[in-house]
Amino acid sequence: MDTTNKHPRTGSATARSVSILDVDFQKLIKDPLGPKLLDCVRIGFGEKCGDYCQPENQYINGSPWTSLHPFPHDRIPELIDGPSTRFIGKDDQYSDYIPAKEINTKPLKHSFNFIRILRDSNKTEIIHTTSFRRNPQHRLRFEYESKTYNFVITDYVYELLANESKNDDNKIFEDCYVTIGVGEIYRPETRDVELHYRLIVGIIPAFTQR
Repeated sequence: MDTTNKHPRTGSATARSVSILDVDFQKLIKDPLGPKLLDCVRIGFGEKCGDYCQPENQYINGSPWTSLHPFPHDRIPELIDGPSTRFIGKDDQYSDYIPAKEINTKPLKHSFNFIRILRDSNKTEIIHTTSFRRNPQHRLRFEYESKTYNFVITDYVYELLANESKNDDNKIFEDCYVTIGVGEIYRPETRDVELHYRLIVGIIPAFTQR
């Protein structure tokens, strides 16, 4: 892990995972699994390294990370993006990707959206399917401002939450916070095009107590 993203309003940082040896990561923070969602960590930053699809990226300088405290669960609403936030790249409700050519022409101003969704009002539903390579895949379908979205879940915590709730997706998504992020460039094997997928990269159930 060598880059982080700062929240566009609060300035708080969110780390993006990239290739790094475990031994190097352990020099930065004692927990080999790294920070968890809501963990507040002091990180030394280097120069900015944002690009057209992830403008918040910034190098970390290699100094040890310091775990501070969990972010108060009752203050999470302070971080929510406004109700009329334009979803990453475009408001196209029918696709979960953005053509790289499109955002190369008009670079993104941010690569994260943080929202709260409720099962009843947002009509949340988990779809269990398989990817192009036949791997298990979980997708979150939900409505937001009268539009329906359907994004792949990449947050590994979902598997843990599913175990805790005995695979009761309704319980997990009855009331929760989700972070929508844009991924690195992807080149499908079956299409001559470059894409950036919009993904569910973080899930925090509102009933979670830290």
